[in-house]
Order: sequence, then C-alpha cells, then structure tokens
Amino acid sequence: MCDLSYVLSIEPYINTYSKQYQNIITIDKMPTGPLSQFVRRYNSSKLSQFDDLPNVCKYAFLRTGGNRENSFLTADDVPSLLGYITANGYTIDTSITKIVQKANITNKKIVCIIRWV
Repeated sequence: MCDLSYVLSIEPYINTYSKQYQNIITIDKMPTGPLSQFVRRYNSSKLSQFDDLPNVCKYAFLRTGGNRENSFLTADDVPSLLGYITANGYTIDTSITKIVQKANITNKKIVCIIRWV
C-alpha cells in the first residue's frame, strides 16, 4: 500500500479577474484519490511590484460551481474541506502538523498535513 502525505496551506493569491487579493487553500502536490478532482494547477503571479519571486506552478483547491471571480477555496472554507477530507479516506496527521507549525519552517501558513492511505 502506498502512503502519501500532503501539506495544506493558506497562501495569498491575486485574482486577476476581480483584481483582489485572496487567501486560498493550496496543496504541495497533486493528490491521489478523490481530492484530485478538486485541485487545479495554476501559475502564481507576483503579489506586488516589489515581489522578486519568480512565477511558479502551484496547486489549489477549486470551488465547485465557482466562477472566475471566486474559483478557489479560501481560508473560510477550511472547515468544510477538512470535513470532506476525513469523509473520503484521508487522515489528518495532527502530530506532524504540530511539529511543522511550531518549527515555523516555511513562509506559508500551514493548515495541516494529510495522508491518503
């Protein structure tokens, strides 16, 4: 059996359609299992003229029935996403999540680490 872990985070995103900043839920790689149908790869854009980070491909959760203005899940959707995750064969690894959050090793706000077993 294959044990895969994924990191869910909250990251700032500039919606080029609505021209507004949003805090969206991202995942570190394309997941296997039922979650894969709700994840889309996107190119991150510079958040400001002072941002010198290159554009990179990232993965974010899509809102079902969403439009261009509101296509990704945001921080407000974390509870419903976690409910979906636990109801569909994924587990939340609370002990590793706590270690990573406490270590503060990334510039992203980590929500949790999940596993698909």
